[in-house]
Amino acid sequence: MMKVTPSVFKALVISLILAAVVYGGYLLFRGADIMAPSLFRPASGTRLIMSMDGFRFSQSENGDVSWRMSARSADLYENKEAQLKDIEIVFKSPDNKEATLLGEQGTMDTSNGNASIKRGVREVRIITSNGYLLTTDSLFWKAGERLVWTTDPFKLLGKEIYLEGTGLSANVNMSTIAVRDHVKAVLQE
Repeated sequence: MMKVTPSVFKALVISLILAAVVYGGYLLFRGADIMAPSLFRPASGTRLIMSMDGFRFSQSENGDVSWRMSARSADLYENKEAQLKDIEIVFKSPDNKEATLLGEQGTMDTSNGNASIKRGVREVRIITSNGYLLTTDSLFWKAGERLVWTTDPFKLLGKEIYLEGTGLSANVNMSTIAVRDHVKAVLQE
């Protein structure tokens, strides 16, 4: 008969218990879909492709640049969205008038040029070459139609008019403006 020392006996018992736990775990989890913790998985559908300093984007019509965007930094995602910081969009009309949209943060769909700009420390602003200044907390830009709009309160100051209200839709050269609510206007000479 073989003599078993206490240390060999402990090692044998620990090995049997460990084997039982591993086999029990196998029986319990076989066929189960085990996922990694969310900390280790990328977000679904919005995987970051690239981060960059200095981002430029433009759209041309008939060989002429109709608008161009620049941003201090951009994060580009798999779903064609760009997260932007310190944004400037310059719009050019066929008659060479310009409007410049300035904002601190925003997103842009790089497949169609549509963008949303949100207030940071400063409000979102549009400055036109014919002397208008529009300020608000957020602006949305629809590139194909050359329209900006907001549902937020806004103020528009020009040479002949001061206008404020809530909700605005306008073409970028400010020749057509529609205000939704709470309109106040002062005509100046």
